[in-house]
Parts: sequence; structure tokens; C-alpha cells
Amino acid sequence: MGLLQKVFKSYSEKEVKRVMPIVQKINNLEPEMQKLTDKELAGKTAELKQKLANRLIT
Repeated sequence: MGLLQKVFKSYSEKEVKRVMPIVQKINNLEPEMQKLTDKELAGKTAELKQKLANRLIT
């Protein structure tokens, strides 16, 4: 294995470890989201967009 392959593999492994807690949080939301109707889910989308907009403004 060449030096570049080792560096990129090492970087990729670090990135995977870094994002795994985020992935786990998202996966934990799945059962709650599956319970929503299409209309409720559309409302949740609007709600989350508003939360994001508020967060970016403040």
C-alpha cells in the first residue's frame, strides 16, 4: 500500500468515526418519523426549515 493510499484511508477512517454519532442520532429519529402521516411529515419539514432559518439568523 502506497503512502497516499495510507493517508487517504486514514483520513476516511477518521471521517467515518467523526460522523458516526451524527448518523446514530439520525437513525434514532427514524421510528418517530415513520409514525407520521404524509401531511404531518410535510409539516415537520416546514418546522425543521424554520428552526434552521432561526438558527442561522441568530
